[in-house]
Amino acid sequence: MAGKARLAVLLLTGACSQPKMPEARPIIGGGNEAEISGIIEQALEADSRSQPADSLYSPHAIVIAQGRVRRLPPRFAGIGVDGEVAITSTQLEMRGTAAWGAVEYRWESNRSNRAEVAHASFVLTPAQGRRGWWIVQAHSSVAR
Repeated sequence: MAGKARLAVLLLTGACSQPKMPEARPIIGGGNEAEISGIIEQALEADSRSQPADSLYSPHAIVIAQGRVRRLPPRFAGIGVDGEVAITSTQLEMRGTAAWGAVEYRWESNRSNRAEVAHASFVLTPAQGRRGWWIVQAHSSVAR
């Protein structure tokens, strides 16, 4: 019976202890909000010029616009050929080895009176084999 009592005490002690909180670690890429914002801005600007800007993306990055995977520019929803893009709002969050960004942007055509307002979300991680960050996932949709 002493063995059962000892087991009960151990189980109760373990059940009542608080879980150890994970240590806060610095972001490996050494990034800051300005760097992350800059990468997002560069990605949208390159898209508005129909340039691939592959160095901004992980080799296995997934970019989805309006529910479809896009591998070539224009990658982002609402962006067409020959236009200009302006980011109208940005929200960023950085934790551990990841950064998240949500932006609202406006694209205007240089050829016509067409303009689109859209939203995009980004996930970035420290780039492998080089300094800085890259985009591993982006999703965008036109505001309707």
